[in-house]
Amino acid sequence: VKKPYRISVLAKELGVTSQEIHRNIDRLAQKGFVKKGVDDHYHITTIGQIMLSQVPLIKLIAKNTKFFESHDISHVPQKFVKRLAVLEDTKKIKGVTKSLDKWKSIYQNAREFVYDIITESPPGLVEPLIKRISDDVQYLHVITEDLIEPDGRTKTLEKLGYFKYLEEGKIVRRSVKESQVILIMNEKEAGIIFSTNEGEPDLRNMHYGTSTAFREWCKDYFDYVWEKSKKVKKTHIPPSD
Repeated sequence: VKKPYRISVLAKELGVTSQEIHRNIDRLAQKGFVKKGVDDHYHITTIGQIMLSQVPLIKLIAKNTKFFESHDISHVPQKFVKRLAVLEDTKKIKGVTKSLDKWKSIYQNAREFVYDIITESPPGLVEPLIKRISDDVQYLHVITEDLIEPDGRTKTLEKLGYFKYLEEGKIVRRSVKESQVILIMNEKEAGIIFSTNEGEPDLRNMHYGTSTAFREWCKDYFDYVWEKSKKVKKTHIPPSD
């Protein structure tokens, strides 16, 4: 994009007439997006470069209009919304079963760390996670105050050694009042689940990716929530269910 072009060269590369290119270049020049140099080449301006940087986000919205119409991201800080173009690098995991399978595999594939933010804890996920923790994988864990848990979970956690790992500091758990995003990541991959307009996590739709940009977005978002979270006072919860 930074390379200057003559109109005739642009027309040839784009397969349109020079008149069409000239007409559109004039419009861009009037808005300050491009300018003509002394060499008769057209150069993109700083304003043009800024506008181009937003094209991926515009494309994302255009391709996913129905999704964004039915999901609430109003709670996501603007500094993260502006970077949502990273979702272009993700794969959509459709269906609750497939989303939970991918969630589980992110736990299973971890070799260095697992970071997550969860509003509910579906059954069948804690076992592979505890196995990774027993192999010295770091686990930073943010839960919501109204965390939805399956029946018998406390006994299951007790049996698997969850509370022992909490007391040993191998699991570091914090809490937030609420979250409209479920996030699960390890050092190589990540998945995020947004909430519907009704405020319920949409387990039917997960954005899963391995790109550096997407993982950086997830890590930055996790750090943002972690800094706002508070310590969970009790490290051990006696069995009660």
